[in-house]
Amino acid sequence: MKRMSSDPAMRDAAFEHNRRMMDMAQLRYEGKREGFAESIEKGIEQGIEQGIEQGIEKQRLETAKEMLRNHCDDQLIQLCTKITASQLEQLKRQECSEPAQAMTKLQFQSPITKIR
Repeated sequence: MKRMSSDPAMRDAAFEHNRRMMDMAQLRYEGKREGFAESIEKGIEQGIEQGIEQGIEKQRLETAKEMLRNHCDDQLIQLCTKITASQLEQLKRQECSEPAQAMTKLQFQSPITKIR
């Protein structure tokens, strides 16, 4: 160790090597940090896109339900909402079961009477 400290060329080479190693470590750290930030941004963008797609699909189904309630033709519903025939059939089954469930609930409720 004394030989390195007494020889200026060796000392300069050791310092230069140490500086290069620290620079490389710093670049790796910054690259990882930038990569992490880019990954977060991409994830947020993908999440927003998925949310928008889900919202559009939900609106299509709600529109189709409303059209079913108004007794629109199946072809017209599919044309306007861009839903598949299987999705339309599933909506029809749901719409048929919901009024039956509502009637069942009403049948079991007792009427409110006023006592004077």
